[in-house]
Amino acid sequence: MAEVLIIDDDRLICDILTRMMTKLGHESRYALTGKEGVELAENGMFDLVFLDVMLPDGNGLDLIKPIKGTPSAPEVIIITGNSDPDGAEMAIKSGAWNYLGKPFLRHELNLQVTRALQFRKEKGAVSTPGILKRNGIIGESREIESCLDQAAIAAYSDTNVLISGQQGTGKELFAKTIHLNSDRCENNFVIADCCAINENTVESLLYGHKKGAFPGAVGDKTGLIQLADKGTLFLDEISELPMQIQRSFLRVIESMTFRPMGSKDGITSNFRVIATTSRDLDELSDQGSFRKDLLFKINGINIHLPELRSIKPDIIKMTIYYIEQFCKRYDIDTKGISPECLDIISAYDWPGNVRELINAVDKAIASAKNESTLYSIHLPAYIKARVVKESFMPPRKGGESEPGDYKNGEFPPLKEVMEGAESRYLSALIAFTSGNVKQACDISGVSKSRMYARLKKYSIG
Repeated sequence: MAEVLIIDDDRLICDILTRMMTKLGHESRYALTGKEGVELAENGMFDLVFLDVMLPDGNGLDLIKPIKGTPSAPEVIIITGNSDPDGAEMAIKSGAWNYLGKPFLRHELNLQVTRALQFRKEKGAVSTPGILKRNGIIGESREIESCLDQAAIAAYSDTNVLISGQQGTGKELFAKTIHLNSDRCENNFVIADCCAINENTVESLLYGHKKGAFPGAVGDKTGLIQLADKGTLFLDEISELPMQIQRSFLRVIESMTFRPMGSKDGITSNFRVIATTSRDLDELSDQGSFRKDLLFKINGINIHLPELRSIKPDIIKMTIYYIEQFCKRYDIDTKGISPECLDIISAYDWPGNVRELINAVDKAIASAKNESTLYSIHLPAYIKARVVKESFMPPRKGGESEPGDYKNGEFPPLKEVMEGAESRYLSALIAFTSGNVKQACDISGVSKSRMYARLKKYSIG
């Protein structure tokens, strides 16, 4: 017997599904709103959830991940009277078992229930991966725990992994953690920064070359792929891998053999690929700027890391952890942190994600010097300034459009919109470069004098 939850605002549908589940020998409960349904899921131990899309308090598709993240991690079957191909795709990508249109056929629904519960039974019988050594990954939010579960699966397999997420979310840390927990941990973790790869030297970098292979090749060089033999090849921001090399690299991944430039002999290398991207590779492949076949090959296990602002409960834990780490590094007593400083840290939206938080904690400790407690004054000025500014902005009325939607016809001055976008861009850029203005200028294409002027204008850095 299974426990089934039905979330649908139509009582008739709830009654029909309840009777159908009873005939199959299952117990059922139902909720008429998404909020009530999630609360039941969080407090119950359900095996299966029927979820409507059009709920009175929101879109059911947005509830798939929260429901899957509850303690019993039930299978979710979407039922909707407004079948939508894009909605179906989104549902499956979010972890739904299937997407069924109303009116549904009894035998089809029964078949899906049987298959979902059989899968759940067999999944429970399979031994789970061992405990993952976190390697400095901090957080206990549902989102982070889900990413760690995926990382554990990746660590105990040898499938290629693609880690996606905004810049600064910790993609390299997750990649190293997977490597250190895998059977390859005793061998090399070789990093290839695709953003820094020169199209003219990429073949030599990856495959190596023999002396005299090209002008300037004064000796043999071992490529990164050979260095990664029996280990892991980490391709950071693989979206930037030049198109000219993507085809040959795909063949290397498939055959595990390659030929250094200037050599007639092939070399075997047993390496595993873990790649990261902050861009949408599906979109890039549709545009023809990234090979679909290469995407299929590297996307064996996909882990999407959340933005820092979406895991607010973990921000304080991370802050305290990095305070301790930096104090150990600088060989000083661990500093305390004031409630006021924690309030500022919690209120800031961290566009640069974990990287920006780490940089802010480092600067705060340096600013505090011999003081035993960190206060908000020790944080980079732009952080407190942004939080204080937002505290004086009028509260948004219920139902009012977000900035940039302009659905109510209220358009702010264009200058205000452009300055806001520029400020957010520069804040994220400076956080990404850890305050390195020269690097920020190189990335943005802005002169140093203009960059300093804009940073001063927005009180950044």
